[in-house]
Amino acid sequence: MARVPFYRENRIVPVGIMVFVMFLFFYHLDLDHTDPRTADLSDLPPDFSHKENTIKAESRQQQQQPLPSFQPSPSAIPPQSASDKLHTEKPTTPKPQKQQHGGQTTAEDVVLLFKTGASVLWRRLPIHLATSFASDRIPTDNLLIYSDYPETIGSWQVIDVLENSTESVLRSDNYEPYRQQADYEARQVYAEQANVEGDGNGPAGGWKLDKYKFLPLIQHAGRAKPDAKWYIYMEDDAYLFLPNLLQHLDRFSWQEPWYFGGLAWKHGDYFAHGGAGFALSRGAWEQSFGLEEDMVAKYAAFTEAHGCGDHVLGHVMQDYGINFGQTHGKSSYSWGFNPEPHWGGWFRRASWCQPLYSWHHMHSKDVARLYNFERSWDFATKGQMKYRDFFQAMIAPYMRRRVVWWDNQSSRYEIRSDNVADAQPPEGVSKEVWNKAWVSMDACEAACEAWKDCVQWTFYEDQCRMDENLMLGMGIPEGDQRRQTSLPRTSGWLPQRTDKWVCD
Repeated sequence: MARVPFYRENRIVPVGIMVFVMFLFFYHLDLDHTDPRTADLSDLPPDFSHKENTIKAESRQQQQQPLPSFQPSPSAIPPQSASDKLHTEKPTTPKPQKQQHGGQTTAEDVVLLFKTGASVLWRRLPIHLATSFASDRIPTDNLLIYSDYPETIGSWQVIDVLENSTESVLRSDNYEPYRQQADYEARQVYAEQANVEGDGNGPAGGWKLDKYKFLPLIQHAGRAKPDAKWYIYMEDDAYLFLPNLLQHLDRFSWQEPWYFGGLAWKHGDYFAHGGAGFALSRGAWEQSFGLEEDMVAKYAAFTEAHGCGDHVLGHVMQDYGINFGQTHGKSSYSWGFNPEPHWGGWFRRASWCQPLYSWHHMHSKDVARLYNFERSWDFATKGQMKYRDFFQAMIAPYMRRRVVWWDNQSSRYEIRSDNVADAQPPEGVSKEVWNKAWVSMDACEAACEAWKDCVQWTFYEDQCRMDENLMLGMGIPEGDQRRQTSLPRTSGWLPQRTDKWVCD
């Protein structure tokens, strides 16, 4: 065969090159459309690889977060653009370990019922979302947040517990703030105390709505969470030492009708003080709410006629044979649940070695500090936190021998220039020392030191007060107008005397 001249083969070369180039073009075009979720990122440019890893990290982090007990509607959450995702770099964190408290009852066995109000929600709820509602402390699905206005905060759903109120109740004058809330919202006036335009206090009279929330929230919780062993109630200005309380619940059978907290009394009814928090067993719910189709409607007239929702709940419990107290006895007082704040509550010899469960009237700063203290406590090793432990860590460091412009609320004995003639000193104290207590700060302190049980005193002008219980109290800071309208009050403490308050 004759050989084809070289110049005729050259005519084929451009065609071949064109075919080869087209093949490479479509090949790389296909590579550019590779799914980044499955592609090997090792050979990609550093910047692109970083962005893709950020997306993966966010996806893993979102998967670790627990689902909320009530999902917000999709329309309530604005969509996040792709650019937002790429520029929001969230560090991945390991899944938190469950907080150990050393008992058999766990946070999975209880439902936490948190009550707030529309006029204070934005001031009191956020600190709990950041602290006491941590998923390793209470599972998200075991938390119900109740208010008198529905809200969505991230993945948290706030339930309007008054939404299904009957028309007869809604016509009550006490419901006027509830009826006004929509108008506040529509006019862009929010109760946040943020000191910006559009900030307000919300409809006046929100406190009157509070009493209507107790029965419907207990009724709702029992039906929404029928597998719970305990229903634990707390308010938005309280702090509940949940790990401590879980150990306490180990002592009781959830199948029996238990109802306990801080003792309160009104109109002949003993009941658990709402601000101090309380615990209600599933057995108690079944024996009361479980027997009625609508407990709220049944006690609507009683609720309307009385002022406090915790009293209404206690009255219902009593009607169904469920007595307040840890011994099923009405008069049984239980330490641990406190209707006052830690700086305004008494530390007594009688409660010194008792476990601590709650404080009421908390500031947001208090909630954060108490949460940090709780996290530092080793429940598994040390057992329940006692009043003594809390005092030594959170109260004693603030006490001094003397502090001017401070009132520690001493009240057991009061000696004044106009009552000294009738003053009777405690056993072991000379009348001479006792009767001079009103003369000066030094004399007041000397009288306290002479009384072996005295642990604190306070002096004002010609008044000396002493006490065998400890309270931190509050002071008047520099620049406060009250310093211009009164003489200074001086307080002093002898906390070293608590060394005699020995725990077993």
